[in-house]
Amino acid sequence: MSDKNTPFLTIDHITKWYPHNDGRIHLFRSREKRSWVKAVDDVSLTMNRGEVLGIIGESGCGKSTLGRILVRLESPTSGDVLLGGRSTAQMLREDRKAFRKRVQIVFQNPFDTFTPRDTIQKILMRPLRNYGIGASDEERLAMCREALEAGGLHPTDEILKRYPHELSGGQLQRISIIRSMFFKPDLIIADEPVSMLDVSVRADIINMLLDLAKKNNTAVIFISHDIALTRYISDHIAVMYLGRVVEYGRTDDVIAGPRHPYTRVLISHCADVDPDQARDSLPITGEPPTPINPGPGCYFAPRCFMACEGCRAAYPGRVELENGHYVCCSCIREE
Repeated sequence: MSDKNTPFLTIDHITKWYPHNDGRIHLFRSREKRSWVKAVDDVSLTMNRGEVLGIIGESGCGKSTLGRILVRLESPTSGDVLLGGRSTAQMLREDRKAFRKRVQIVFQNPFDTFTPRDTIQKILMRPLRNYGIGASDEERLAMCREALEAGGLHPTDEILKRYPHELSGGQLQRISIIRSMFFKPDLIIADEPVSMLDVSVRADIINMLLDLAKKNNTAVIFISHDIALTRYISDHIAVMYLGRVVEYGRTDDVIAGPRHPYTRVLISHCADVDPDQARDSLPITGEPPTPINPGPGCYFAPRCFMACEGCRAAYPGRVELENGHYVCCSCIREE
């Protein structure tokens, strides 16, 4: 059992490296001399129950890989994820069903989420049966109708008879969230849940997710490249670049007072973060980054407008600011 001082979720030095096939034979080459794609590279974060943590960054920065590790669809190369002080790897080994009920994920593309040959009724009823939720099929069907009605999907009997291809992306994503919340999970990973949906339905989907999470005191990790949306829903924000968290803090602190050069560049190019505030776009130069054996210095240094010699010598450690706000940058010093 965890005590009240233990964070609900602890991401403890999570690393995920994939071997890079560069066409050479690796049979007699040591691990240190091989090429590695460092998708996630030594990430550590914590969060409490009921909080929303936003993870932002460019495509390819490792956001989605981290999300898949948290829900244990992938195993980390090193490090661990703790839920209430317990290793999720151990929890999965001991009772897979119990772990899957506690940790759920909503994927980006709702059209790839469901079996196309099943009706919505079968899609919703299957996990309820498999996990023993409800005393009978009649009770489970009533639960499905109630959840669809609460999610704004009606007439419910008509929706239950349809197949996924007969519904819109917004309707399918609502159903995906409903299915995940049947379990009253402790943690839900929302991986770009509205990026493929029409702008007109995004707010409704997000509000539905947040309302259900609040009702169940569920922690939400919201993965997105949409800074304005992430600001709207998140309590804290972590900024990732090339597999690393380069800045973390309370949402208003990170958005209103970004300290890492990469965060400053991202926000300066996001016109809708604060329409009333004039911003000058900060320059970003150099070639797009590669996650294959980056470093040894700061991964952002080749493109950074503030880079100095120290940036290229070694990867920078944390610079602690205030209110838990920190950055990983050799050019920043605590004021």
